[in-house]
Amino acid sequence: MKYTSQPLTFLFISMFAFSAVLTSCSGNDDSTPDLDVSVSDSVLSARADGIVEATQHIVESGYNYIEEPDRQPNSIFGTSCPTFDVVVDGTAVTLVVDFGPSCQLLSGPEVSGQIVLEYGPRVGGLRTIDYVYQNFVFNGHQISGGGLIIRESENINGNPQSSLSENITVAFSGSDVTATRVGTRYSEWVAGVGSGTWIDNVYNIWGDWETSLSTGFQRVGVVDVSTPLVRGIALCDYFVSGIMSVTQNNLSGTLDYGDGTCDSVAILTVNGIEFTINLD
Repeated sequence: MKYTSQPLTFLFISMFAFSAVLTSCSGNDDSTPDLDVSVSDSVLSARADGIVEATQHIVESGYNYIEEPDRQPNSIFGTSCPTFDVVVDGTAVTLVVDFGPSCQLLSGPEVSGQIVLEYGPRVGGLRTIDYVYQNFVFNGHQISGGGLIIRESENINGNPQSSLSENITVAFSGSDVTATRVGTRYSEWVAGVGSGTWIDNVYNIWGDWETSLSTGFQRVGVVDVSTPLVRGIALCDYFVSGIMSVTQNNLSGTLDYGDGTCDSVAILTVNGIEFTINLD
């Protein structure tokens, strides 16, 4: 299938746009429940997921830049921004990643403000990192909150891995609606470790999180470690494989991203019925 490049945020928007065609699919068959989904709320919830996912990658890239530079000497950060301020007090480290009033990342997004990380020494191969967004803006969207990362420099596969507990709020640009995502996300860096560039990086992502809008809408997504979402930063703008379980309003189902091919197709299964979803 022809590949059309899009930012990851729009992947998530498209992923839930199917709700318009699924509303009231049951017709006169009482055995199939009405799939009553708000299109606008689904789109905003999906946009929040895409924004949060991207900003969390920036957080971890900032940590990697200072603490694990040998694994990725050429990062998503350019030569002019951001600046890194490292303060060491005994065994405690405070890292301020300052993007200033405007900073264009090599991976595409425009950001501003600061991300502040605080951490101590590694204990048993693990490091606990607190992070918070300060006046941080991602592509025009105001990001607040933060979370806690447990960073494992090498898991049983020999790869860097992070577990991240999050409580992040997104104030959408041009809207009075906000979205808050709370949950736990796991990320394993499975390819491109130590290659010297961010272009070949690939990540497996799993976990569970709830995205709540100020409209009252809520959506839960669950991804099992056995079927993680697989994404690259540069090779493909889509998740190329993995299965997500989705619950929102009266809809529950699974979304299957396929066999590893970079294309815009995923399969949604609801009540045993399969729908082909075009992520474009």
